[in-house]
Amino acid sequence: MFDDALNIGDKILKNCSKKGMDSVEIYFAYSNQKQVLLNGISIGTQRAKEELGVGIRIIHEGSEGFSYTNIITPDALQKAADEAFVVAKLSPKIEGLGFAEKQNIKSLEGIYNEKLANLDVDAIITDGLDFIKGFTSVDSRIKTTLSSITLSTSGVAIQNSNGVNVNRKNVNYQADLIAIASDKEKAGAFTFETIFSRKHDANFTEVGERLGQRAIDGLNQELLKEFEGPVIFRSDAMMNPVGLVLALTVSADWRQRGTSFWKDRLADKVADERLQLVDKPFDISGGGGVKSFDAEGNPTKDIEIIKDGVLQTFLHNQQTANKEKLEPTGNATRTLGGGTSFTQKPALMLPNSPWILAGDMTEDEMIADTKKGLIVHNYTGTVRYQNGLFSGVAKGAYLIEDGEITVPVTGISISGNVFDLVNNISGIGKEYHLANGYLTTPMMKFNGIKVSTK
Repeated sequence: MFDDALNIGDKILKNCSKKGMDSVEIYFAYSNQKQVLLNGISIGTQRAKEELGVGIRIIHEGSEGFSYTNIITPDALQKAADEAFVVAKLSPKIEGLGFAEKQNIKSLEGIYNEKLANLDVDAIITDGLDFIKGFTSVDSRIKTTLSSITLSTSGVAIQNSNGVNVNRKNVNYQADLIAIASDKEKAGAFTFETIFSRKHDANFTEVGERLGQRAIDGLNQELLKEFEGPVIFRSDAMMNPVGLVLALTVSADWRQRGTSFWKDRLADKVADERLQLVDKPFDISGGGGVKSFDAEGNPTKDIEIIKDGVLQTFLHNQQTANKEKLEPTGNATRTLGGGTSFTQKPALMLPNSPWILAGDMTEDEMIADTKKGLIVHNYTGTVRYQNGLFSGVAKGAYLIEDGEITVPVTGISISGNVFDLVNNISGIGKEYHLANGYLTTPMMKFNGIKVSTK
């Protein structure tokens, strides 16, 4: 995939050296997407997009320049490098700048499945029809909207003047599915589910049936009076707000800027001792962040971020590590979603493939242990990532009374502070779920959430 491009890259590195540029990094990003959109009870638009682009960073006399192009020719890449050089010469000096050093990269099998990569659009359409078949078999009042099934093949290659020369290919199959029920008198709540796989192995009919039943439940929601009690978060609710807040808070860049809520809490107890947050970039049962090197070419590694409630480390890229005279942790990222964007520099530090480790309670035990509370599928609302405050609507919420799920409820707002929640854990599930193709997490039950109604 990258052979011709990499040959060009070698030439550009040599030319840049001859032109007096101190250090050069060339980042190739390839993306090939086949996507089918679903609307109502039918297949909607079909899309296909393929792109190969290059982002070039230049470090010169302590300053940095960046430019990019999607024209893969020697002249275009050299032009981009020259533009980045001009920017670097005109920019102020930045502390800690540097590129990855050449290191051994651990091989990683299973992230590229050629059979899946060659899947045709007809197979994707069939999956979409099976999903529709599933929810329409539950009730004719159910429809889908804004649903999509996407086959993504991507690739990354990084070369720099320190001798780094690495590349990888990934392929995954992700469906973001929505169902909603409505009749002449009322409409229910949207129900969501995400499928992520490195194989073509999901049963879309079963997913449709499951979402369809939740959509009908949403049509029969009851209003609820305000109360105080625990809230159980299913996996999607764990992703947002809990997972995203924790992922951003452990960024070394946020710590160095003074915006991390835990900036002075390294080696301190920051959460309930049952909370374990780890980065597992080599476990292919995880999400899309499984990888052997990060967005700068530094090797990834297993990292205990929070162990027994104690903050073990912050996540570093090359620059933040250089500023503290540490080794980078292999967590440089170019986009919030961890995608392969060639138009951005690696300015973010996030867990590659975060896991919140499972506890010892089944879902039934967690529900049975609840006198009165809620179980929530999704959260939609505002999140202030710097201080952990969140306030919004609980989607797919069910009332729990005397240890049993009783009725679906509507008009529910929840609010609280993520940093308080992780210190008020009253239960951790024993089964893993993948949220949004990124966070691997069990269900969790929290105290300290304010539940209010319209």
